Amino acid sequence: MDREYLEDYAQKEHDEYERFMKGITDGRFSFESDEFPPNERFVKLQKPVALAGLGNPWAQVPFSGSLIVILSPIPRADFEKHLCKASEIPKVIDFIQETGRLQVVLNVNPRRYEGLDYLDAFFKELDPPFCSGASIHILGNEKEIKEIEDNFYTLGKIRYFDFLNELLKYHSSYSLQNTLTVDLGTYIHLKLGRYAIIEEIETLMIDDPRKAFNLLSVCALFISNPFLDLRSNLRNFSLDEIKAAQSLPPIYQPQEVRFPCEIGKFLLKRLTYAAQDMRACYYLVDNYDAYDLRKVQKSLNEAIVTNNPDIVNKSAKELHEILDNVWSDKTIPNRIENIKIGVPVSIAAVGGVAGAMAGGLIGGPEGAVIGGTSGVGMGDFLTKLGFKVGEKAVEKFFRVKGEQVSERIAKLRTKSYQANIYDFKKKYKDRIVKEKS
Repeated sequence: MDREYLEDYAQKEHDEYERFMKGITDGRFSFESDEFPPNERFVKLQKPVALAGLGNPWAQVPFSGSLIVILSPIPRADFEKHLCKASEIPKVIDFIQETGRLQVVLNVNPRRYEGLDYLDAFFKELDPPFCSGASIHILGNEKEIKEIEDNFYTLGKIRYFDFLNELLKYHSSYSLQNTLTVDLGTYIHLKLGRYAIIEEIETLMIDDPRKAFNLLSVCALFISNPFLDLRSNLRNFSLDEIKAAQSLPPIYQPQEVRFPCEIGKFLLKRLTYAAQDMRACYYLVDNYDAYDLRKVQKSLNEAIVTNNPDIVNKSAKELHEILDNVWSDKTIPNRIENIKIGVPVSIAAVGGVAGAMAGGLIGGPEGAVIGGTSGVGMGDFLTKLGFKVGEKAVEKFFRVKGEQVSERIAKLRTKSYQANIYDFKKKYKDRIVKEKS
């Protein structure tokens, strides 16, 4: 991409952003219902829209409507570690245009992409929007912001900027500039918002720059970015990021602990033999219903946080082991088998359950009365006939379709996430790959 092209692109994005900000100041933009960038700047955008977290984005795509990936101006080698080989970019663009399940956005001025010719196709084919969220200028006036900026640079010159230079000396100049931009924006937001944590950050910038850097990064992830984000419905965080959030006061920590990155990676392994790349993503999108994928991911997450309330203190390996155990849980299959072969499940109890299911209806087989106060009760009826016959009678009477009564009974005292995972595995049993260790 030549400089003239990027200059024009930058001007176009600037003008659109200015119109958006003017809409805010004029009261024409609603933070409750409007979005920016607008839907028309994306390709087949689908809800829920998620912002990709650290980790493999292909393991996150199938479990959201559309996943937004930030197209940063980074060297080709770094890009290939994150998304795909540069030679595969045309295939990625095809995937975006065909499905809309992946979206790319810019988070810095388009002029910074000069010289990164390997990204040309994204610009020419997709026209990716600049997506940095609302400006901090909605929180304060020019004078207030200028004073806060000056304060940040005054504090930074003592020790903090030297620390950043040392930390990023082996990275590109973009990395340092981008880090400073993010830190400054977060600092301004915290000051204007009068967050109490800003006092601790200012002290650490002098006393312990590394801790200040870590705390600013966490505040950006969990306070500033979500507040200013006007595009995504979900923000995907990795286990490491969720752990880092524990350094924040409880009021600023995420209210719902989610593990989309780790669960997505786990399911990619369980549901396809393909490597965890675009091919595996294609396979899941083509062979599994999107709603079912999101539902089973949510159920796995519920199982984790329900049974392991201290999950943020565990390692990624331990989390994977927990997922293995939940996925392989045999509670429902074992109960079904026990019921079918008549092992110590009380026939009378089963009859009582089936009677409750009957809801007092009458007119059972061979003139028997089911429920009510006269005739043979359902409990006695099933006790006399035996469960096998009873199950057939109930199925015939109530026309249960798609699920054996034994399954319904087996699920009665299980947790909802167990039933959801069981149903998913049953529905897709012919597509799920053989269990892996």
